[in-house]
Amino acid sequence: ENLIEVCSEDVAGKDLELVQALLGFLDCRNTEALLRGHDTFDERAPLSRAALEEREDLPEYLEAFLEAHDSGSISDDYPFDALWRDYFNHLYELADLSVSRFLQEWSVYEVTLRDAITRQRAESLGDKAEMRMSGVAAAEGENHGALLSTLSEAANPMERERLLDTARLAKIESISGIDPFSTDAVLSYVAATMILDRWDVGKSADVTKMLEVFA
Repeated sequence: ENLIEVCSEDVAGKDLELVQALLGFLDCRNTEALLRGHDTFDERAPLSRAALEEREDLPEYLEAFLEAHDSGSISDDYPFDALWRDYFNHLYELADLSVSRFLQEWSVYEVTLRDAITRQRAESLGDKAEMRMSGVAAAEGENHGALLSTLSEAANPMERERLLDTARLAKIESISGIDPFSTDAVLSYVAATMILDRWDVGKSADVTKMLEVFA
């Protein structure tokens, strides 16, 4: 919450648009939760509950998805595949148009990682698999083979998730750049904090030390 507050006060223009694109992940989670009737809402997301419920001031990709959802015109077997596909397409296209090396590399990494995980799970399920992939025509990136092999040896689902997020944090560190006052540094802070916050590490770890590598 503190990082988002700082960004809203000190980041502006195109840089703020890039920050909000990363935080749009939270908007999509909120959108899916609302449409599925879940009584949860992440208040840190850029869009308020009222904005989503009343369809006001939405980004184009989200407005288009909601219109398709409301009209019943989504062809996906699982309709929220379309939501996440639209989000990652938006993030990838915005990154491609920006001068942010971080966002360009991070969007490709995240899309190719999610697709690789989907393929692995589908292969393990054989002909029962419903391969829901990002649908994003991302530039060729890492094949994530070594990470996938490690995941297959994990003891349980939580351990797999920790391995995935550890890999994500390592990638963020490697592409965050050396200038602590750059746009890429801000974006790397946002991306890393979203991952760390997911585990609520503040209760059991020194978050300052965990993030100091990005400073």
